[in-house]
Amino acid sequence: MKAYPSTELKQNLGDVLAVANREPVAITRHNKPRFVLMSIEAYEARFPRDQRRSFRVEEMPDEHLEMLEAAISELDSRSDD
Repeated sequence: MKAYPSTELKQNLGDVLAVANREPVAITRHNKPRFVLMSIEAYEARFPRDQRRSFRVEEMPDEHLEMLEAAISELDSRSDD
């Protein structure tokens, strides 16, 4: 991964963006990597959208409620041992 100091980022922005279009680029501060700049395509490939949702108990789908009740029962039975 190519690295650029944050102090040079503004002066070399075109170069940095050109490299980031091909591969992730580390942005350093005091010689330590602090940020990563990458194309949106690379980002989306590495971090696909998370389709998980949260529900209020009152709105929870029945199958989720059944899984929750089973997990609570399992934990409860373990505490009896």
